[in-house]
Amino acid sequence: MKKNYILPLALTLALAASCSEPQPDIPEDKIAEIVFQMHRADAILNTKGLSDNSLKDDSLSYYNYVLIKEGITRKKFNEIIDWYLNHPKQYKDLYDKVIKKVSQFEQDEARRYEVEGNRDSNDVWNMRSTWNLPLDGETNPVAFNIDVDSSGTYTLACDVIYYEDDLSDNPRTTLIAVYSDGTTDENSVYGVVKDGKERPVSVMLKTNPNKKLKQLKGWVLDHSSETIKKHIDCYNITLKRTDD
Repeated sequence: MKKNYILPLALTLALAASCSEPQPDIPEDKIAEIVFQMHRADAILNTKGLSDNSLKDDSLSYYNYVLIKEGITRKKFNEIIDWYLNHPKQYKDLYDKVIKKVSQFEQDEARRYEVEGNRDSNDVWNMRSTWNLPLDGETNPVAFNIDVDSSGTYTLACDVIYYEDDLSDNPRTTLIAVYSDGTTDENSVYGVVKDGKERPVSVMLKTNPNKKLKQLKGWVLDHSSETIKKHIDCYNITLKRTDD
């Protein structure tokens, strides 16, 4: 089912303080982007039955993550939003920009859900096909373990955005074939570019036809142990089989 990413702007603006401040020195486009990212955080939390206010540890706040990433304190953000609330014309301009961003995001999500709904019969992927880190975990490698019994060539593919502030150590995508005798075959792809641009990633593995295949496992967003925090969006994950 398609998620609704347009949430009332008041949910975000409720953070605002009541005092009035001079005109913000931060560009309106940047403020619109911050509010939009808070909408995204709200939407993801909503699907998990959570809310930002339910997080007792303030350091875990998804709103705080958005603000820290943009280099703005919560107090500063509150003051900026309060200024817009007291200037109706500028407030409308800001609101229009946020709605435009949310609408574009919903269009992109609709396209991705359509792709999922038309999933290939040879696609054995059985988990979520969209992940947003750190909202889905600061060091989540998106591990999978799928029971399969048909030999062939398997391709794990996805569209990935590694952002410039991502701290994945030795990032890669890994696919492993596990056989009934306990042996394995493995392949990984490297070459991640951390520039905030969406790129296709795929890793291919041909299983041994002389052994009984038991499972396919691995990590979509694999990394080494030095990783402390990640900033990645991953979409359209598939794991397709083709005959040898």
